[in-house]
Amino acid sequence: MTSMVENMKAMMCLTLAMALWASAFIALKIALEEVPPFLLIFSRLALGSIFFLMLWKYRGQAKIEKKDYVYLLMMGALEPCLYFIFETMALQYTTASQAGVVFAFLPIFIIAFSFFALREKPSISQCLGGVVATLGVILLCLTGTKNEAAIAPVKGNFLELLAMACAAVYTIMLKKLSGQYSPFLLAAMQSFIGTLFFLPFALYESDIPREVSVHALLAVLYLGTIVTAGAYTFFNIGISKVSASEGGMYFNLIPIFTLLFSILVLNENVDWMQMMSMMLVIFGVSIGLIDHRFFLTLLRRKALFIRE
Repeated sequence: MTSMVENMKAMMCLTLAMALWASAFIALKIALEEVPPFLLIFSRLALGSIFFLMLWKYRGQAKIEKKDYVYLLMMGALEPCLYFIFETMALQYTTASQAGVVFAFLPIFIIAFSFFALREKPSISQCLGGVVATLGVILLCLTGTKNEAAIAPVKGNFLELLAMACAAVYTIMLKKLSGQYSPFLLAAMQSFIGTLFFLPFALYESDIPREVSVHALLAVLYLGTIVTAGAYTFFNIGISKVSASEGGMYFNLIPIFTLLFSILVLNENVDWMQMMSMMLVIFGVSIGLIDHRFFLTLLRRKALFIRE
């Protein structure tokens, strides 16, 4: 019973984290119309840090071992630092919906890296799904069309792919540290490291706006308080209860949520080639969720039934 409750908790936390990260593509797209990239990244991380500091007295107290400071710094350097740079740059060249589909390639990276780093052997279905999803991402990157929301889709999708590589390595490191430290502490450390890292970039950014619309301001506040603080906390809770490869497969929900939000909020249009590549990626990562052992059990039972 306890195991079932823990599995349900992990599923809910990971699903909610995916929905929040998908909505971040929309908020980023809105905010980037008025706020320069580095100022936007710093603002969202600073707001997230304020949130964690307010709750530090209740949830953040913990002794960090000296040997783990290097791992924490490396984790923070990968995400949010490098990850945010690549993702924010990507959304200046491609649409939120296309970036969301490239995001679905993340489980493939996680499966590959977890095999080498954590010795988690992927299933046959995960390998097959990875191949299909890879073809879909390549097709998306090659067939992206230019428009007002996507001035250089190939470049933007490639930058998003680099962000996914950073996020995959971060997930592996997070999994190794989650057994020693609370999800809240790990999420807070990420936010603190990112805030300090992006502060000089934000200060020296030349095109700081004098006025910002209410929509852009709300987008920044949403990114800082709900996405940065909430999504990372939920994800850290969920990934601490499942394997890295299993938790990574939840990222297949990102393109579905992102496509839905893009259509509803940004009124983005998707042509048939992009739709085909999106469906190919979603189909690939969905295959990766299938437990091949279930089908093997069915085949064995069928074979026994025929023999009888």
